[in-house]
Amino acid sequence: MELLSQLMDRLQRHPKRIVFPEGEDIRVIQAARQFQSLRLGAPILLGKREKIERIASGARISLEGIRIIDPQHSEDLERLARAYRMLVASHGMKLVECKHAMLNPNYFGAMMVALHQADGFVSGATSPTSVVLRPLTQIVRLAPGIRIPVGCAVAELEDRSVGARGVLFLADCAVSVDPSMDDLADIAVAT
Repeated sequence: MELLSQLMDRLQRHPKRIVFPEGEDIRVIQAARQFQSLRLGAPILLGKREKIERIASGARISLEGIRIIDPQHSEDLERLARAYRMLVASHGMKLVECKHAMLNPNYFGAMMVALHQADGFVSGATSPTSVVLRPLTQIVRLAPGIRIPVGCAVAELEDRSVGARGVLFLADCAVSVDPSMDDLADIAVAT
């Protein structure tokens, strides 16, 4: 697990703010606790504060060092909605529609990343990939030169002769339904 150790060491030296849109799920609360306990960064759970506190209390999970934001009652709701409206100006969305979109934790979290209120976004425990990717591709956008979103899994093997010193990056074309030949080539290059 050399790669994982290197990544954890780097995060401990340069902690990141990670937003977890599915903050009302026990697994996500546990992951946020672990992330904070390992000093990897500052986790941000999105969801109803009372519900998150009740779930954490029932499972005896400390929320110390974990920020909780309820999008519906956030002081940033208006600002995030206005910023989102600027991004989707060509769609002619009204501010009220943009506020409604920001009530969706995946959209709220994506805007936090876009506005540099968070460094990263972890979602998908309770939401299908398409629901997670939609706001990310609309708000955060793809990196220059990347045409389609790509999922990737990393496997670290004991056999160092395989891959790059035992590390394999496995492209996941499940993000793109029925990829063309060009899509598959782009997925391979991006991975």
